[in-house]
Amino acid sequence: MSSIKVIVSDLHLADGHPIFDGFTEASQAAFEGLLAAAGTAGPLGKADDVELIINGDGFDFLATPPYDTGETIDIATALEKMQLIAAAHQPFFEALGAFLAQPGHHVTIITGNHDIELRFAEIRAAITRTIGCEPDDARLSFCPTRFYQPAPDIAIEHGNQYDFWNRTLPGIWDEQGQPLDLHPQRLALCPGSRYFQHSALALSLNYPYFDHLEPSINILRQMALLCLLNPALVRETVRHAIELMPEPRQALANLAPEEENIPSRLFQEAMLDFLAFQQDMERLFGKPGATSPDNNQAQANTMMEYMMLLETLKLPLSEAIAAVCTPATYQMGENVARGMHLLLSEQPALRYAVAGHTHMVRIDPINNGQQSYLNTGSWTIRVAPPAPGEVTPALIEWLRKPDWSAIPLRDVSQRIFIVVESKSDEKQVQQTPSSATLCVWEGGRNGNYKVLA
Repeated sequence: MSSIKVIVSDLHLADGHPIFDGFTEASQAAFEGLLAAAGTAGPLGKADDVELIINGDGFDFLATPPYDTGETIDIATALEKMQLIAAAHQPFFEALGAFLAQPGHHVTIITGNHDIELRFAEIRAAITRTIGCEPDDARLSFCPTRFYQPAPDIAIEHGNQYDFWNRTLPGIWDEQGQPLDLHPQRLALCPGSRYFQHSALALSLNYPYFDHLEPSINILRQMALLCLLNPALVRETVRHAIELMPEPRQALANLAPEEENIPSRLFQEAMLDFLAFQQDMERLFGKPGATSPDNNQAQANTMMEYMMLLETLKLPLSEAIAAVCTPATYQMGENVARGMHLLLSEQPALRYAVAGHTHMVRIDPINNGQQSYLNTGSWTIRVAPPAPGEVTPALIEWLRKPDWSAIPLRDVSQRIFIVVESKSDEKQVQQTPSSATLCVWEGGRNGNYKVLA
């Protein structure tokens, strides 16, 4: 018996909002093209069993109104959001239904940090109905655990568990990733979700490119750039972040009124408040990880980056913007990679560990190439940060007041997926080692794919 598994992640279907919804018409066309290729008549559909795996953040409840739900999300609010997602993306659900109608096809959906609502049985039932399946349809499954292992030598998880700000809070899975409650009534939101909803919502709405830069930039560089472009929004974001602390304090307490628009001083005080916010979140939810040489080095790198940015903000505007936008190591991506590397080293029988979450495509061979960590990136819009020679007065004005319908930054979007092939004997006792390839879909419904690695 031959088997093919097609893995995607981070589709981010929301309510159709032009800024918050990551799944565009181009994404839908590419998705339909990919499903056609995985159909019985397509080049990826030549197996006895074809499984589509959506590895987390397929749906974006976090970016679907109502936005600020406090520290938790309940079933009624999640269903309200689900109705908006279904109404905005009917072609997506129809495409899934058509895919499932073909012999030997099935779909598995894994939970991510933007669609933790999938842990509600009522949400799973709503998705099942929207696709057009019966409640007990075995062709459609929702992975109840934090991870999914469709073959003995491949492990798949969204990856947010290795990111302190977005890791799932206790009460949903145990330390082994097994579900603690199959029918929860309310779910606790992670610190990153609370920060997005209460503090950073206006930032994402007014400066959507922060969520779409490839490579991504961290909160330090986001705040540094905003200190140059919109000091008032920095002050507002900091105030709202401080409100999330168990014992809120006065925001920017040491910033004199005459210093509010001085980028370097505003950045200095804002980062002190963000540090206090982070320390409070660590006390509440546990530190990101045990002390290790890697963590110590990451802290040292963060301090060096902070000092560099502090001096950068004293440069002329165009030079400062160019320096802030210079690509640097994205620590969250490194944290996820480190977690997946550890998984592989602890389980030598695995050939592949697959994650999403970071929105950055990656392939890391380890153990002399015997194992690999693969990341499927994102199907959302991705744009390149401006290079130094591209920072013109016109671009600075766009960065200050971006028109998301006319983006001057270079489009580097990719629709990434992984194809896993394996074979087993008729009794499915013996299985050949899996073979995984990282691929990109190019074009729309009539497009094609090429192998990246």
